[in-house]
Formats: sequence, structure tokens, C-alpha cells
Amino acid sequence: MRMKVFKGIPLWALIFGLLLFANLGCMCWSWFYNASLRSAAKEFKFVNYYTNDVACIGIEEAKTGKPLLINWDFGDGEKPGEVSYFFHGTNVLNIYLKKGRPPQHRFIFHGPGKSEMWWMDRGNGSFTERIYYDTNGDFSKHEVWYNQTWYPVDRRNEHNGIIVDEQWHQLGFDMNGMWTIEAPTKAP
Repeated sequence: MRMKVFKGIPLWALIFGLLLFANLGCMCWSWFYNASLRSAAKEFKFVNYYTNDVACIGIEEAKTGKPLLINWDFGDGEKPGEVSYFFHGTNVLNIYLKKGRPPQHRFIFHGPGKSEMWWMDRGNGSFTERIYYDTNGDFSKHEVWYNQTWYPVDRRNEHNGIIVDEQWHQLGFDMNGMWTIEAPTKAP
């Protein structure tokens, strides 16, 4: 069996050359079309973490190693998972996820030194709690939103409460996840 020859070139070589040329064309087109993906890969990198018996995956800036986003997976479905968002390598938002419940949010506002103020949404869609830390990072104040006013939390006998009309009330949550108070106790 004899193959046809196209002016001295076998047919199989001609087909192979055309396929090679088409493949190179597709590769060049793909290289040009996906240029933005190559530059993104230079800017960001995925990182796996494992700390305190918890696995997580993060996205970091490639040059600085500063985190942008970390997804914590606590693994058992009962403990909340967590997604942490970063701005210039500083944690500014955490979203806590638990099966069958609305997400909870914690916004973190940073001040001088290690000072922070946390605004907390316990899953009801509004911020009902603020926690303050001083310039050394030590706890300084805890407030809750109750009856259209911020009240400082007064902790007694391992229970959180607030003082309303000179009486201490133990804090709790209503069915909507809003702060509520128990029967009053005389404040000192």
C-alpha cells in the first residue's frame, strides 16, 4: 500500500503538521486570553493551615504573606465554622456558620496599639453587642443593645446582666435572638 505524496511530502506528515499548527494556535490564544489569570496567580496564593486541631484554607497576598480570607472548618457540623476576612493583613470580619441557624457576625474595628472594638450580631440581623479592648489588648468594656439603648454589662455570680432603673437584670435572649432581661434584683 502506497501513501499519497503531496509534492514530496507524505500525507501523514502534512496532517501532523496541520494538527501541530492548530495546537500551537490554541495555546497562543489561551495564553493571551488568560493573561489576567496568570497575573492573579502572581498576586495571591492558597495556603493550608492546621492549628489547634483545626484545619483551614486561606488566601494570602503572594508578596507579603498577609492573609485576605481564611475559612475555618471545625469539622463536626455542630461547632460553628468560621470565615475570617482581612484588610491589609488585619482581621476585620468573622462570620460564624452553624447548621440550621442564621450566620453570626463580628466586625472588628482596630484602634491604637492592640485596642479593638467588636460589634456583634448574634444571628438576628442587627448589632446588639459591643466589646472593647484597650491598647494592651486587655478587655475593658462590654455593652448590649436593649430597649433602644446601649447598656454596660454587669457580671455577677457568673451571669451577665444590666442595670435598668437602679435594678440588676440577668440577660437572656428572646425567640428572635434579641437581648431580653429576667426579673430584677436590687442593684448595690
